[in-house]
Amino acid sequence: MMPTARSDRPEPVVQVRGLTMRFGGKLVHENVDLDVYRGETLAIVGGSGSGKTTLLREMTLLQDPSAGTIRLFGRRVTGMGESDRLPLRRRLGVLFQNGALFGGQSVLENVGAPLREHTDLSSETIDGIARIKLALTGLTPADGLLFPSQLSGGMRKRAALARAIALDP
Repeated sequence: MMPTARSDRPEPVVQVRGLTMRFGGKLVHENVDLDVYRGETLAIVGGSGSGKTTLLREMTLLQDPSAGTIRLFGRRVTGMGESDRLPLRRRLGVLFQNGALFGGQSVLENVGAPLREHTDLSSETIDGIARIKLALTGLTPADGLLFPSQLSGGMRKRAALARAIALDP
């Protein structure tokens, strides 16, 4: 008896097929297949230099792979033009390992940055949303007035998380 395809399984939000990445003669990863489903928690583990960050950069449209395909929200993004990628990027929230906060901006301004860049909301509305996102991550309104250099490591991570969820990805 031949197995039947499962049609009741939801479509993955991220689908990677045959992904290969090379930097010159260095092979970082080859023929990677991966599906990530809505609501799923997934960990990518491996030794230093094994390509974890490169894979994440490819999946979040920050870097193009050498070969293979990536689909986000059902749309093929490999080979897609920059103007077509922008709406998909708006649906992603990225929390960088070291926070990547803008040092010359307050925490509140950092959290509001994606909203200023991708929406036409008023400054007051953006600041209100940023305060909500800070609260969701355990930071206070007073913390929002600080600059990244004034934060502890844990506070920096929470501020970066608040920025990653600013657009409700």
